[in-house]
Amino acid sequence: MNIVALAARNVLRNARRSGLTAVALVVGTLAILVFGGYVNDNIYGLQTITVRQHGHLQVVRKDYLDFGRGDPGRFSIRDYDALLNKIRTDEVLASMVAAATPVLHVEGAAGNFSAGAASSFAGIGVLPEGYASLLAWDGFGLRIPPGKSQLRADASDGGIVGFRLAQLLSLCGPLKLTGCKELPPRRSADPQAAALPEDIAMLGQAAQAQSDGTTSGEVSIELLAASPSGLPNVVRMNVLKAERQAIRDLDALYVAMPLPLAQRLVFGPNEHAVSAIVIQLKHTEMLEAAQSRLNQLVKDSDQLEVLTFHQVSPVYDQIVSSYTSVFTFIAILMGLIALFSIANAINMAVGERIGEIGTLRSLGFQRSSIRAIFILEGALLGVFGTVVGAGVAILAQYGLLVSRLTWTPPGRSTPIPLRIDVLSSPSMIAATVFGLAAVACLSALWPANRAARMEVTEALRHV
Repeated sequence: MNIVALAARNVLRNARRSGLTAVALVVGTLAILVFGGYVNDNIYGLQTITVRQHGHLQVVRKDYLDFGRGDPGRFSIRDYDALLNKIRTDEVLASMVAAATPVLHVEGAAGNFSAGAASSFAGIGVLPEGYASLLAWDGFGLRIPPGKSQLRADASDGGIVGFRLAQLLSLCGPLKLTGCKELPPRRSADPQAAALPEDIAMLGQAAQAQSDGTTSGEVSIELLAASPSGLPNVVRMNVLKAERQAIRDLDALYVAMPLPLAQRLVFGPNEHAVSAIVIQLKHTEMLEAAQSRLNQLVKDSDQLEVLTFHQVSPVYDQIVSSYTSVFTFIAILMGLIALFSIANAINMAVGERIGEIGTLRSLGFQRSSIRAIFILEGALLGVFGTVVGAGVAILAQYGLLVSRLTWTPPGRSTPIPLRIDVLSSPSMIAATVFGLAAVACLSALWPANRAARMEVTEALRHV
């Protein structure tokens, strides 16, 4: 007699118990795949945002990550135009690079001296066209709306500030910001209401004198930063817009400005340098090959190094590790549920069919055949439950796609579509189906051995 057919008949014999066991496997498979798809989509989204901000690769001076912010003169790239041209025209990199643009990081103090308000800032100087290309990267086809930058090539002194920084600088009224709190006026007796120090006031006047003139209706602030020599530089920047940043602390510091303005602020009018050359690739899979080629291009200079976005933004790997740990915990938990569900179902079947086991043994069935029948019953339940669960998970992916639900993940200020990405990872589907099916077979092993060890005479007493 075909033991597979016999096992299938036994599974169907007690349809209610088999159905409840299969449901437990369906739920376990669904939980693993849905959460796995959620993790996949979040990791792709997180990588998209990280690559838009930092690129896939950055060419910087050695030790820039450790010391560059404190000493920009020493840890900046001065011949960046030649290096940028070499990258853009390289035959190997041409098919990989989606965008390559220089970036200058700058820190200092921002002031609205006409309102007597000031605050610290941390910003970037970029080329508007290159920056727009960075913000538009969508290598995974997630259709996350590209970040919008108000920087314009025709506004050489125009920049963007964070919403909270605009609030700190008393720009709510001039910029007509909704939801922005005005700074309460100081009392005349307030000792902090004294006039600005003479040297700061003179720097503000110098910035205004150096500017090309502020058109009526424009809002401007003064930016001050230390030059490589230690002396302060100051420029006047027209505020084109205040944009909310996803992180509150960053929102109170953020400034984006055209690269020439940032260079004038950091180095003065006669020197040009950048902190890094940011490179975006068409696909993340090209990262290793592109980094290897870039290392060849800069090998003649012992002062430059090529960093990946993993090194520039280590928080990315920390978040991915956190997601992976939670997914592993859920997978193990669902595996244990499947283990005990199948073991309980097969153990009950063995207890109910002791007489049948004795009859089969008396008909010449070997112990191995009895064992195989019960293991096959567990396998059939496991395969059925996991396949159905995988199918439901795929339907859930399409259901969320059609529903067009949105949510705002950490690190973003605007909502994105709520999705799970199950189909992009066939290996996850296969590992879940075969893994839980293997667990089902394993859980059936103990009751199957119990059935196989029964003596024929003892089993026949239950007929």
